[in-house]
Amino acid sequence: MDVQFDSESYWNRSSRAAFSFDDEDEVDIVSTELPSNKWENNGIFSDDTISEASFENSPALNHLSIKAILSEEALKLVLQEQNLDERVIHKGVSPDEELKLLRRQIQSTLYSPDLDATAQKLLQGKTAPLEMFRSLHEKQQLLDTLLSNGGGHAVVTVLLFLKRTLNAAQFHAILKQRPKALEQYLSYLRESGDVSSHIDLLQRFGRHQEAALKQFQAALASEDAPSRKQHLQRLVDAYANAGVGIIPLYEQVFHAALKMQLLMEREGTAGKQLGDQPTPIELLYVCCQQNNNWKEQDMLKPIAPQRFAADQQISPAQYEWTALNERAQAQAYADLECIFERVPTWHPLKSKQFHISFDLTLAVVRLYELHAPSTVLQLFLSKMGNSGEKLALAQKVKCIKAVIDAMAGLKQQQELKQLRETLPERSEEQFYCENALKSLQSKRWTTDNIKLKL
Repeated sequence: MDVQFDSESYWNRSSRAAFSFDDEDEVDIVSTELPSNKWENNGIFSDDTISEASFENSPALNHLSIKAILSEEALKLVLQEQNLDERVIHKGVSPDEELKLLRRQIQSTLYSPDLDATAQKLLQGKTAPLEMFRSLHEKQQLLDTLLSNGGGHAVVTVLLFLKRTLNAAQFHAILKQRPKALEQYLSYLRESGDVSSHIDLLQRFGRHQEAALKQFQAALASEDAPSRKQHLQRLVDAYANAGVGIIPLYEQVFHAALKMQLLMEREGTAGKQLGDQPTPIELLYVCCQQNNNWKEQDMLKPIAPQRFAADQQISPAQYEWTALNERAQAQAYADLECIFERVPTWHPLKSKQFHISFDLTLAVVRLYELHAPSTVLQLFLSKMGNSGEKLALAQKVKCIKAVIDAMAGLKQQQELKQLRETLPERSEEQFYCENALKSLQSKRWTTDNIKLKL
């Protein structure tokens, strides 16, 4: 027997409490407001303690039409919500399973959301229907509840739901008001590899320094050289005209990277000796290899080591260290002194002087590791002003002449005599030591003479 009732007014009646159709959440759906004689002949609602398990064994259910439960309008509403939720009822599903799915759709569509229960499920890593959170206020409440409890992946899940169901202005306003949510969403975009969205969001919230670095990283990550050059050119042009105020250092780095890319394309030096994406220091090393005039470098050539270092904003210390390593490994020791010669800025007409931009001790130790001859080690040790430090370092790198120089500087005549006895007879080092002793004795005699006259 068909049962007729006003389904629309029943479902929208304010006195109806939310209910669940799941087996474990059975509730009484019969209200005292409805005359019981309307339902006494209907097998579905005649027992308010009945479970879905008993439906499966009910002979009447096998012949029950869905229209006996839902009106045309209610069914249409459920189907619309099903499309929004993207939960498609697959072909071949039994009528019983379809009925259960539709009941759950009604629950999530027509009833107020349970904020605490939904948040708890999400925090536990379980799935929960979110479409019941319809108003902006309800969505914000759910997000705030998760944020106050740590959130994690649950916050990202809700943010993705908000992005899908809100317009861009509302979504960005929510992120602006909740910095913690913004950081978690940016982290999600970064981990998911959505570089474009990540950069757009950083720029939208005025974080131009971070956006610029992200764009630079993306440009350098391009697979081939032409694409890399194209992206770098766009980056340089964009920030040259944008007026967003990135720090000057970033602009210098962008221009330097573009120059290096153009140099590699024009000269073809890196393609033969290095990989597809060499660092500036690696390319500087190649420039040092190809340079054949260290006394007077041609600064008009982009591959001249000094010119390349200036274009790439490579510090003097990095330039000198790279050049020292390359020349020492090439055993071109005559060029080493030229690397460390500078004309004093305070006196341009004065001759060049030795100048090193990093610790001289590091240079001596590195030359020793690269098996530089003792004459080269002595040259660098002679630039040390502290005789005590010079003596300790000379002994460490086994440079006998530098040891003798340091002892002479410390006026250690007795130590020099002891050292002379350990040196090979009539060797160059022994003669050098004897001359140092004679020099000390001569200076002492001269000093004593002066004292006597006074």
